[in-house]
Amino acid sequence: MATTKLTIARTDVSTGLPYEALVKRFEETLGTWEAATAKRLIERSASWSDVEAAAGGVAGARGLMIIATIDQGLLTSLSGRIKKCRLYLVGNPVIAAGILDVDPHSALYVPFRVALFEGDNDEGARISFDRPSSSLAQLGNPQIDEVGALLDTKIDAVVAAVCSPT
Repeated sequence: MATTKLTIARTDVSTGLPYEALVKRFEETLGTWEAATAKRLIERSASWSDVEAAAGGVAGARGLMIIATIDQGLLTSLSGRIKKCRLYLVGNPVIAAGILDVDPHSALYVPFRVALFEGDNDEGARISFDRPSSSLAQLGNPQIDEVGALLDTKIDAVVAAVCSPT
């Protein structure tokens, strides 16, 4: 067993939005990859170009999508204190395929996690995520570092779109 100690850069953004509005904007800004889509592609042994087309249709202009959502607040609120928080796995299977070919350890970091949660003050709900570049950098591969920087740019564009006045 080998253990590696890492330094990860986290971005935390006060949005000024109520939690419910943040969730709505985030989910509208990103497409959602449906598990059924992946299942159909796998069952028919789809070509890679078919996978790319399906992912492109979901990812849209920003190139990212919600892969999975966990509403952590629903169950944990049963403790007696209401918690508004969700965890999203965000990424793009086409982007992931390229770096998984280079180093399978990258499966630990893509898709990456984005948390939305109710803020404790008047700054509104928050978006928080570990920067993909800092997570992927520990793999020590320049090809993967480039993808990490690209993912940073993409999630920054998502955050800017979510936080911009409508």
